[in-house]
Amino acid sequence: MRMQRMPLCVSAVALGAVVLTAALGCLTACAPTPVPTATPTAAFASEEEAYAAAEEVYRAYNDAVNARSNGTGGADADPQQYLTGLALEGDIDTQNLLASGDLHVSGDAAILKFAGETADLDGDTPTMTGIVCIDVSDVSLIDRSGADVTPLGREDKIAQRVVFLGAEDSLRISNESAVDGPTC
Repeated sequence: MRMQRMPLCVSAVALGAVVLTAALGCLTACAPTPVPTATPTAAFASEEEAYAAAEEVYRAYNDAVNARSNGTGGADADPQQYLTGLALEGDIDTQNLLASGDLHVSGDAAILKFAGETADLDGDTPTMTGIVCIDVSDVSLIDRSGADVTPLGREDKIAQRVVFLGAEDSLRISNESAVDGPTC
């Protein structure tokens, strides 16, 4: 009898292993296929790409400023669409100051050069800084009587440090300040 029990025990263990394997197989076969999760991709593939996008935004902004100043741009002449934060606040303040002083800007500024300075592309909001050289020799400040009241001694070429925030499809100018030292 002992001989018969041993095979019965072995059979029970084997049957248990088969049932367990089948149950585990059913669990994995019945489980939903895992859905791949999107891996966040960098907003820009390289610093060069980020700087090129920043330059494109600044050039479009400058075109909108020129169109607004000359009254030639219609709905496209809204430079504020390219601004956020301190840059937007500064533009609003400047427009209010011009209106209260009955002044307007005339002429076009031209972008001479854009040079990327720093880029932080790893965070949630990419940030780039660039130096923009601008020719403002054709830009004048005009008062209500039509007189040119552009400050004497203003340089014809100025350098601005510009900070950009955001990804390629939402890149905005967040701050702009004069560069200390020599101009462009």
